[in-house]
Amino acid sequence: MLSHIREAIHAEFNCEKQWEEKQWVKEVLRHEKQPVMLDLLRVLIAVVTGLFSLPALLFGGYFLACWIRIHTSDVFYVEYPYLTAALVFGGIGISCAFCSVYGALRRNCDGFIFVIPFVFGLATASYIPDGTPHIQRSMMNDGNFLSHTRSFLPVWYESHQRFPTDEGEFREALKQGAAAWHEVSPRFESDYAKGGKRLQYKVVIIRDATGPKLDGLSDQPGVIYYCVSGDNQRFWVTMTSLHQDVSGFASF
Repeated sequence: MLSHIREAIHAEFNCEKQWEEKQWVKEVLRHEKQPVMLDLLRVLIAVVTGLFSLPALLFGGYFLACWIRIHTSDVFYVEYPYLTAALVFGGIGISCAFCSVYGALRRNCDGFIFVIPFVFGLATASYIPDGTPHIQRSMMNDGNFLSHTRSFLPVWYESHQRFPTDEGEFREALKQGAAAWHEVSPRFESDYAKGGKRLQYKVVIIRDATGPKLDGLSDQPGVIYYCVSGDNQRFWVTMTSLHQDVSGFASF
């Protein structure tokens, strides 16, 4: 009888010991799985946020390509600090990529580091569509010059009963129109350059015209075609420009 009791107690003890061992193993596995899941989550977040470094890297690469083309080819371009812009955007892209990789490799790193590439990536992506030089600079200034021309020449017409017929009168008409409108006279220095030299707006006078000049245009950007009718009572103005930041020829 005593031996049966001892066997029962021993069996119960073994069961409790096995249960405790199972619980210990489960606890160990649970603690081992938790860091693995966190690591996988960090890697996933790093990959996603790392993609947000691409806009700055690509934009920086674009400016670097423009800078290289300007210094190795005979092209027209919009005056702009291309190399500086390439270094700035490239630095932003590399920093964003570093934050993503660093956040994935360091377990004790604050998850806030993943916010940096996300914020800068969105900001760069929203800046790119209107951030190119030909949109920020030349397109705006060319439009302003044409707008001022169409507004200021009628002032000359009121005092002379005709529109200008040569470049001297054209420039004088712009000055008189600017004074009448209480504005600054349009500057004839364009935003275009070639070979490191800034280009001036060039005025081409076409008399006895019946409409604007739309063909046979110059390859140089910033050429203004001022067309005036035979009776000097009507005029048309067109201009060549760059629709790209760097190009071998201008377009209408």
